[in-house]
Amino acid sequence: MATFGRSRHIKPSIESVLGQTLSDFELIVIGDGCTDDTEVVVRSFAHENIQWSNLPQNTGSQSYPNNEGIRRARGDWICYIGHDDIWGPDHLRCLAETISSAGEADFVVSGCIYHGPPGSGHHVITGLFDAPDAASQHFFPPSSIAHRRGTTERIGEWRDPRVITTAVDQEILQRAAGTGLRFVSTRRITVHKFAAGHRYLSYLRPGSAEQQEMLDRLRHSRISFDEIIAAAKRAGLFMTAGYPEALGGAGVFFEQNRQNKGLNRPALQLLCNRVVMEQTSEMRGLDWYPIEPAGRPYRWSGPNPRPQILIPFSGERARFGIDLLMGNPNGRLENISLSAEGKPVTSTIESAPGLAGRLTAEIELSPDDYTVLALETPMFTPDPSTGDTRSLGVAVADIAIEPLATPPSPLLPSAPLRSGAVRTR
Repeated sequence: MATFGRSRHIKPSIESVLGQTLSDFELIVIGDGCTDDTEVVVRSFAHENIQWSNLPQNTGSQSYPNNEGIRRARGDWICYIGHDDIWGPDHLRCLAETISSAGEADFVVSGCIYHGPPGSGHHVITGLFDAPDAASQHFFPPSSIAHRRGTTERIGEWRDPRVITTAVDQEILQRAAGTGLRFVSTRRITVHKFAAGHRYLSYLRPGSAEQQEMLDRLRHSRISFDEIIAAAKRAGLFMTAGYPEALGGAGVFFEQNRQNKGLNRPALQLLCNRVVMEQTSEMRGLDWYPIEPAGRPYRWSGPNPRPQILIPFSGERARFGIDLLMGNPNGRLENISLSAEGKPVTSTIESAPGLAGRLTAEIELSPDDYTVLALETPMFTPDPSTGDTRSLGVAVADIAIEPLATPPSPLLPSAPLRSGAVRTR
């Protein structure tokens, strides 16, 4: 288990390992240069099957912790678990039984559900296959795989994400598949993935409520995932996780994924004057779709019905104006609500030229930290005849912020910016 920045939120993932029905394992937790209290949290379990080690400095990737964990491992088979993922109680037993029955398998893969943000209904299913060369086309997250200890000696270690054009977990599977290694599936769902890269700002504001809820459900009842699997098939999300084409040079994917997680973000500034934040093209997980190729930069929210907005300004109380270009054609903009750092905020929808409306609110900024806003929006799917199958919430353009310590001025529509994300006015 590679970890960084999870602190107490790592607990449900560790508990899902310690609750396995197969007890012959060692859990090696490798900190990626952790500077918080993760070590204290891990050692609080006082379990003979756990060992902890911390790399001397942060590398920014699971690659180096994974390589260190393999070096420390004593077993014949290596398994991985993300520090924000949950194993079903029979995960290791299913892997072990498949290893015993599959003969010459090099990789054993268990079925995995990618759980989208709460309320999104977005579930991706992977790991359920028959063909031994399935890994040449299908991606399986590390939390779902086991491989022979000597595999990395044959194909090489996990690589530095800064020297490759794709994700490190995709790259090592492609290497294994390209070498002709044999993959076998357990044919059972035993892994629940809550991908940090799908959850915008997940490293800035970590949490574990989703993981704890899933762990509690698995502990107290036998759960059927037939309905989720059926819905994933209808949505085209069953065994469709592949290897996307690299869209940039070495390290580009790595930096984009850090944007999703909130590790790469604008510098925090003190709000002294009125500023206008224009929509920019950085990655924002499953909270926001890519920027629209139109004259005025805007982005649709979705599939997360509670998309977050990062405010890179500190200060005191400020007045916000969020320009809404479009919303649910079957709903009302008044049904959109706003919260700041998880607390509801009183907001109103004002009319404005050229807009569907402007959401306005007065919000207390943090004096020494970012402020994270969240919209709650009714969702809709566009007309099927358009071929747009996205689940959409609201289209947001500029966001104006004005400190209330200075005399307020009207929040007028903002002209598009051609460079930079913020301007003062």
